[in-house]
Amino acid sequence: MLTPVRKHWRQILIILAIYTTWSVAVFLFLIGLQGPETTIRQFGGSQAVYFNFGHSIIKGTIVYYILIYHLALPVVQTRKWKKALVQCLLFLVLLTVYEYFWNFKTGNPNIGEGAHISVRTFLITAVILDVIMVMMSVYFATLITSNEMHRRKEELEKQKLQAELSAIRYQINPHFLFNSLSFIYTKALKTSPEAAHAVHLLSEIMSYALDDWGELGTVPLTLEVDHMKKVIEMNQIRFNHMLHIRYQEHVEEGDVHVPTLALVTLVENAFKHGDLNDEQHQVCIELNVTKSRICFRVSNKKKKGPKEPSKGIGLSNVQQRLQLMYGAKQSFVIKEDENFYSNEIIINL
Repeated sequence: MLTPVRKHWRQILIILAIYTTWSVAVFLFLIGLQGPETTIRQFGGSQAVYFNFGHSIIKGTIVYYILIYHLALPVVQTRKWKKALVQCLLFLVLLTVYEYFWNFKTGNPNIGEGAHISVRTFLITAVILDVIMVMMSVYFATLITSNEMHRRKEELEKQKLQAELSAIRYQINPHFLFNSLSFIYTKALKTSPEAAHAVHLLSEIMSYALDDWGELGTVPLTLEVDHMKKVIEMNQIRFNHMLHIRYQEHVEEGDVHVPTLALVTLVENAFKHGDLNDEQHQVCIELNVTKSRICFRVSNKKKKGPKEPSKGIGLSNVQQRLQLMYGAKQSFVIKEDENFYSNEIIINL
């Protein structure tokens, strides 16, 4: 996976290659249409043609990079137009001011005959070109988004197939398992209600984990939260309700979906590696949901002594699924030092 810096440079180089090819093709077309002398004169004469041509390519690359990746692409992905429209207008105004100074104040005119073009004609031409550039940027942003969605869908289908194959290879027969748990629950109900309740919780937890949640593997937030609370309750029963856990929940919008077991994995990671017996440093589980964002954070003090073996597969899987499903609209942040550990999921809706 490319780092953000390498990704940005890759995007710039792609635009540079495409824009250079296009500029050279247009330059050669103009030479064939009106002759080399007229074309060279339009680019400032024989002494300035290379400088002005290079300036045009660098400027065009920067302009299209900003328009496509920083203005059009976020709009296409999030459908939030107001802020982007203001930013786009400001950017185009700055671009027009730059073009004006370049063509009329630097002594290097390169539009038409340069000295013979009026300011009014320049402004009309600039507006027309700006509209064309914006339309092209939106088109390319739509194309990029469509390709990314198609790629993510293929990756999700591949991951789902791998998960299904792993389940077939390793799982115990679910019917046998649930029938056994039901038998144990019935036997334990009269003699130990708490043990029976623990068996019932375990049955529901495993049923949730083994169920098929569709192509994308997402569930309603309320269902994931309910399952997470069962996992917390199950662990409290295991340790005689001695675990120090602080759970905070603020949900303004509940009609949203999240990847299955994404929140649960963070909680289980805290149970596995955290110190749950320190009353002053409780395991903190925080869920905040608004109409525009889901924020889920788990923090804990690290457990002292020998650590349980872990390959980090669960967290890595959550991170990959979030990236595939939400792309730039999500973030998965892990922070840790010698004594404390926290991770946070943010999904922009």
